[in-house]
Amino acid sequence: MTGFILCFLVALGAGLAAMLRSHKSLKEIGLFVTLSCLGCIVWISIFLHREINPTRWLGWLLDRAGL
Repeated sequence: MTGFILCFLVALGAGLAAMLRSHKSLKEIGLFVTLSCLGCIVWISIFLHREINPTRWLGWLLDRAGL
């Protein structure tokens, strides 16, 4: 489990660095970070055998972002 979280953090950092270098908008960067964290939460819930409903969270996120 610790290895998964470490890999996630490394990949998130690399993705953020690439987005910042290419001068993406703040809205895009925020959406990337939010969706990445949501994906991590889904994987952790699978490992812990707990069910969550990410569809509701994604709908709320897209409404708030105006996409």
